[in-house]
Amino acid sequence: MSENYLPHPPEVLLILGTDASGKNHVTNFIVEEMKKRGYETEKRDGWFSKKPSDVVSSEGKSPLELMKEKVFLTTFPFTKYFMPALLYFLLRGDLAKFQKSTKKVIVISHTALRILVFYLGHVWLREENIPMPRYLDKTLKEIVPRTGVKSIVLDIADEIRKKRIRSRMESGNADNFDLYMAKDRERSERIQRYLVWLGKKYLNAVVIENNDPDDAALFSEISAAFARFRAS
Repeated sequence: MSENYLPHPPEVLLILGTDASGKNHVTNFIVEEMKKRGYETEKRDGWFSKKPSDVVSSEGKSPLELMKEKVFLTTFPFTKYFMPALLYFLLRGDLAKFQKSTKKVIVISHTALRILVFYLGHVWLREENIPMPRYLDKTLKEIVPRTGVKSIVLDIADEIRKKRIRSRMESGNADNFDLYMAKDRERSERIQRYLVWLGKKYLNAVVIENNDPDDAALFSEISAAFARFRAS
């Protein structure tokens, strides 16, 4: 089989990752490889039901976006108790509004799922102890049947995360979540671990270690993930 062989892409692909995991880089890489093979693509940012987006990077956020992040982090100690219920309604609404496309859809991250693992990482120390509320558990299990999504979770080493965040800080592009994740290694690793756990448990996700692989290695990982999607 040719090293440039790319198995048929899924109709809907979700790229999950924590801050500085390289979600946009991997998404842009996949889009370019698919375009080379004649596939039309449509990127959606943060939600299954979001309108098409031309976002290429998470850097350079607007003052309003940065303010929203700061408000969330500041109020989180008080609002975290309502997070499961809030995320349930957000997920239900997103799934209800989801529509397929004639193009290959790539969803860059999912806001509700990222907030969920952020919440879990602050409340529970081990994933086996997490008592997922029944209503939220049921909704999470509906994601794949409702959307037909195939998922990739990007896993990164803590030193890689910190290196990327340092680079963003030096260029003035670090956001509030970048700085927050860089502060506490144990907490950041736990949030990362819970994202991998969530992806595997509810989305049958393929995990890719995105510790600065070269293009050939990244293509190999993506090709292998697409092959697994086809076989499942």
